[in-house]
This record gives sequence, C-alpha cells and structure tokens, in this order.
Amino acid sequence: MATVALVDIEQVVSRYLLKYKLSTDDYFIYLEHACDCFKHFRLYDSDQVETLKIAVSVNKIIEMPTDMQTFVDLYIPLNGQWWSFSERKYIVNTTTFTGLVEGRDADAGEGVDLTDPRTTGYGASGGVNDYNYMLDWEARRIFVDGISDDTVVLAYTSSGIEVSGTTQIPDMLIPMIDAYLRWKSSYWLPELARERQLLEKDYNNERLSIRNLINSMSYSQWRDVILSGVRQSPKR
Repeated sequence: MATVALVDIEQVVSRYLLKYKLSTDDYFIYLEHACDCFKHFRLYDSDQVETLKIAVSVNKIIEMPTDMQTFVDLYIPLNGQWWSFSERKYIVNTTTFTGLVEGRDADAGEGVDLTDPRTTGYGASGGVNDYNYMLDWEARRIFVDGISDDTVVLAYTSSGIEVSGTTQIPDMLIPMIDAYLRWKSSYWLPELARERQLLEKDYNNERLSIRNLINSMSYSQWRDVILSGVRQSPKR
C-alpha cells in the first residue's frame, strides 16, 4: 500500500527534526513555522476552498464565517450548475435599529432591490445579473441583492489550521515545508546564517513546483479545451 495522501502537520515537523538530526527542544517553534507555511500556501497557491451552505437573513445579510480569510465566490444552484453572484461595490450596507431590533430602512435606501436598464436587440449589453453582493470586511458581513431569507453557497479560503482538532496537510507539501523550516531556522541557527539566501531560493523552487503541479492540466483537459473551440463552419 502506498503512503497516505494526508498527514498530520505535527508528524511532518517530527519527521523534519529526525531528518536533520535536530533536537526536539524547539519542536513547538518549528511547528509554529510549519503552520505559517501551510497558511501561506492555502491563501496564495492552493486551489482548496471551503464550500459552505449559509443562510441569507430577511435583511439580505450574510454573516461571514469566523475562519473566512478571503472571499472566493457566492453561488446558487441553477440547472445542475452553480450560478455566481456579481459584485456591486455600492450596495447600501447600513442598517437601522428600531429599539433593539436591527432592520433595513427602505427610505434610507437600505435593502432596496437594484434595478438595471435592460435592452434587447443587436446592441444590447450583457453582464446583467439578478443576484449581486457587496463585501463589508469591517463588519464581516456580505450584503446581497436578489435573494433574501434563503440559503446560498459561500466559497472562501481559510487558514486550514484546526484549532480544536488535528490539522492534516497533503503529503506532497512535505518538501516545501521542509525547505521553509530550513530557511526560517537560519534566523536562529548561526551555522545556517550564511546560507539564508540559498535556503530561501530552495523554498521558492519547491513552492513553484507545487504551484505548477496544481495548475497543470491533463491530456484530457487540454483535449476538451481544443475541441471546444472547433467548429464545422468558418469562425469570424
């Protein structure tokens, strides 16, 4: 049987200390750096996203999950596929309190349905969406238009670090994390200080290898791309 695809991040750090004949006294320092490396990977290189069914309130508001670090997309299902919302930066994102009850005041433009001029014919413009959103990072809310008191699907990135459980990472990331730990340890291990730039380069090379692997396409995928552009009639 081959090795498993997911490994505990604690095991990755323990194996790193073994491979480089290092003391376990600094285990938690290396573990902290390993977590930083994995978080960086999830945010900037990984294609892994969290997909969560989430409620839209009657006020057309979605509360961001506590682990949401970056927004990816907002969907509703349509004919077996995801239909994406469009971003509208100027959706009114204020609310009005009546006593202790939070609501939306239409007289102040809150919660009012957006209108788009629609035309038909040869010169009609596209890109008109019935579903829109506005991100309010300060309040950690998403204000939506076109839907209320319903459920949508939110795609977002998180750190991937489990605070109340075991954090598992793809086995293919081990060389990258090893290179990262080696580079970062040059800041407190005097014998590695002179090699810091070379160690950073090693880490960047491992990172690029992972990024190329993730973004590469198979033969079948390239074939589908090519055939999707083929027509029996002339193309203009």
